[in-house]
Amino acid sequence: MLNIIKRVLNISGEQSKKIKIAFVFSFFESVFANFSILAVFYIMFRIIHSSSYEKININDIWMSGLIIVIGLIGQYIFKLLIYHFQSASGYEVFNRERIKLGNHLKRLPMGFFNEGNIGDISAIITSDLSFVEMYSMDNLDKVINAFVGIVIGCILLLILDWRIAIIATSVTIPVAFVLNKMQKTGKVYSQKRQDTQANLITAVLEYAQGMSVIKAFNMTGEKSKKTKERFKETRDRYIEFEKKFIYPNTLCDIYFSVGIGLIIFFSSYFYIHGSLSLPTLLFFLIFIFKLYIPLQAIGVLTGFIRIMDASLDRFERVQNLEVIDENGKDINLTEFDIEFKNVSFAYEDRNVLENISFKVPENSMTALVGASGCGKTTIANLIARFWDVQKGQVLVGGVDIKNMTCDSLLKNISMVFQKVYLFNDTILNNIKFGKSDATYEEVVEAAKKARCHEFIMELEEGYDTVVGEGGATLSGGEKQRISIARAILKDAPIVLLDEATASIDPDNERHIQMAIDELLRDKTLVVIAHRLSTIQSADQILVINDGKLIQKGTHNELIQEEGQYKDYWQRRMKIRSWTI
Repeated sequence: MLNIIKRVLNISGEQSKKIKIAFVFSFFESVFANFSILAVFYIMFRIIHSSSYEKININDIWMSGLIIVIGLIGQYIFKLLIYHFQSASGYEVFNRERIKLGNHLKRLPMGFFNEGNIGDISAIITSDLSFVEMYSMDNLDKVINAFVGIVIGCILLLILDWRIAIIATSVTIPVAFVLNKMQKTGKVYSQKRQDTQANLITAVLEYAQGMSVIKAFNMTGEKSKKTKERFKETRDRYIEFEKKFIYPNTLCDIYFSVGIGLIIFFSSYFYIHGSLSLPTLLFFLIFIFKLYIPLQAIGVLTGFIRIMDASLDRFERVQNLEVIDENGKDINLTEFDIEFKNVSFAYEDRNVLENISFKVPENSMTALVGASGCGKTTIANLIARFWDVQKGQVLVGGVDIKNMTCDSLLKNISMVFQKVYLFNDTILNNIKFGKSDATYEEVVEAAKKARCHEFIMELEEGYDTVVGEGGATLSGGEKQRISIARAILKDAPIVLLDEATASIDPDNERHIQMAIDELLRDKTLVVIAHRLSTIQSADQILVINDGKLIQKGTHNELIQEEGQYKDYWQRRMKIRSWTI
């Protein structure tokens, strides 16, 4: 139980000081909460030390009332201090942790995101951290109060009558075993609960993101059935989790009831036989109903604590994943040539690239040509260090990119791919994603160069238009031009281009080609070619086949020699000669 306090303090960093101060305030708040018992104890003390009950006078009543008022005021003051130091700190801590997690995720290899972990990531950010943020601080306060309440109760019992203290404590022994069992059971089933939740989020995301495909192939019923099954599975797992606590909590309540009965019985028995005074008996009869409240609170909190533990487990698993640039340094590049030296790469057990070597001179254009799946996109991804090579080296500006941090590498690279992703934000902010501190004028200038300013201004909200998730409110060509505007604004010296005009209509193709021309001025360019006609002016063309570099040269050189490129070109010319 106390382990969760330690875990929350560990992730709190500098805020842990405030939280520890709040623990001290929580202790005093718990002490003041017991002032009502102190008032009763005062009256009983006066009775015990009086020769007759008539000597209890109005001053004693005023004194007991004052004790109660001081207790209420003390509770109020320390509760306010707890909220000030603890609750606000919790929001600050988990806001910082979300940002840290985002920074950590962008340094993980892309393989992590391709292995079915999206549901886990979504669950961590939207559910796990929110749950801990919401309940941790309040429950930490309750845990502290519960333990303080137990200590104060035991001390009072020992002061008044050691026999009753032993009876009361004996009841806590079986309760401790039950609570321990609840902790172990909760740990197992809270983990299952969280895993089921992640599976549900994955299913919902898949259903929502694939809606167009589901509708197109008339599979709404089948996919909906799968999602419903996930909902039912989650429902059943949640119910199962709650059921696991019903029996032990009920058993604890029975033990508490037995304990209360035993104390009432033996207190009365001792009084009848003259070994316990009437005031002490009355005090026990009042206090006993409050004695086990702290232990009951711990039993109720067990489920929450175990869920928080499981949430933090999943969060820490991701946080502890080794980042791709663990040993990287911030290096400011002055040259921007790219070189592959004997590079081999495999996705798990599937070889993609085998012993590839080439160099892309600074301020030149290199085109990658080859059949689908031959490794062209992998080469671009390795340059950006989305993955690390298993063998060989990738160098940028003469520096092995494994020696660089991802940030220091990627600040020099702009990427424009066919599959454009825009955020559910304004057009202005989507373009500024390439340079967060850009002025409005700089954004407009980039948009004009990307040939998207005119259609933006035709929108009702202009640059303040929200484009929807993934840019859903825009056409493919419009999204592509906005992505190019983003790259133009970033103005990175290296551009990786998955030929953006490959699947665009002729009108958009003309605009996009003009935008690309603006983007590529004085840049080191690597382009994944889909249309050979667009790369005839490339400084070099690399022909990739089954992960191997089989040809290299300019367009004019390659069409003069027998090989795959010449075959591609001849087929291209034949297609262009077709008429209807």
